[in-house]
Formats: sequence, structure tokens, C-alpha cells
Amino acid sequence: MSNYRIFFSSDGHLRDKRVIEFQKHSRPFSSIEEHDEASIDTWNSTVRPKDTVWHLGDAVFGKANLHLLGRLNGIKRLVMGNHDEYDIQEYVKYFSTIVGCAKFRGYILTHIPVHVDQFKRFRANIHGHLHSKSLEDPRYYNVGVDRHDLKPVAFDEIEATFTSHRV
Repeated sequence: MSNYRIFFSSDGHLRDKRVIEFQKHSRPFSSIEEHDEASIDTWNSTVRPKDTVWHLGDAVFGKANLHLLGRLNGIKRLVMGNHDEYDIQEYVKYFSTIVGCAKFRGYILTHIPVHVDQFKRFRANIHGHLHSKSLEDPRYYNVGVDRHDLKPVAFDEIEATFTSHRV
């Protein structure tokens, strides 16, 4: 059995000045530079270099800022979000996988939550996009950093949540 872990995260919004305005409660920073350094430090204190992280969209704003992704530990995989708008070749430098959605151990991984009709095909939906909000249905799990103290969430923790809800 491997000692490497699998994590999920979403909505890092590195270099997005607006995020520290509309998510003040979870991102209480005086500047976007302070936000980004705290986000990178928190990620790297959670994720080891050989761990895998599925980033479920909206990683960084501004093509010139994509290099910040290179400072994040782990083998990174991207499920593209509504703000991931640059040419795929720009993301390939930092992510080993780039998709619109993915299947993972019976779950569907998306940026924006899927319609409930998809649950006849998938156990649950691990997603982002909603920032600090959540859906009432226990089949949805929001991995947005605003819900998790800027940290990626370990798959073991997500799986335990679904197991306790018998999803």
C-alpha cells in the first residue's frame, strides 16, 4: 500500500483580487499577494510532493500568473472550471491530467455541481464552484478552499463523510 495520499481542492483563485472581497470571512487578507502566499503555504503544509491533488477548477487568474501553480506540491490534475480559460498547452506545464469532468472510484468530479439525475450513475459528486456555500443533498461534497481553511481535502476524509451518510 502506498504512503501517498489523494486530495481534492477547488477555487484557489490565486491572483484574483475580487476573491478577498467576496470571501472575506474565509480569506481575511489585506492583499492578494498575502492571500496567495498563505494559500500556497497552506497547500504545501498539507500536500507532499508525491501526493496527488485533483484541483476542481478556478486555480489561478491571469495567464502570466500560471507559474504560481508550479509552487504547489503534488502531482496535480485539473478538472477545468468556468474561469480556467487559457489554452490547454498553458495548463499542461503544471497538471498531469486536464479534463472537463472525471470519474473517480464511483464519484463524478466536476467544477460546477451536476444535476441530481446523474446519481443513478455515480455514488456522489465531488465539486467546487460554490465557494463557502453547500447543497443540502448529502450526495454533493464541495471541496472549495473557502469551506476547508484553504486546505486541500484528503480523499479519506471525503470517503468517510459519504460512508457515514450511507451514500
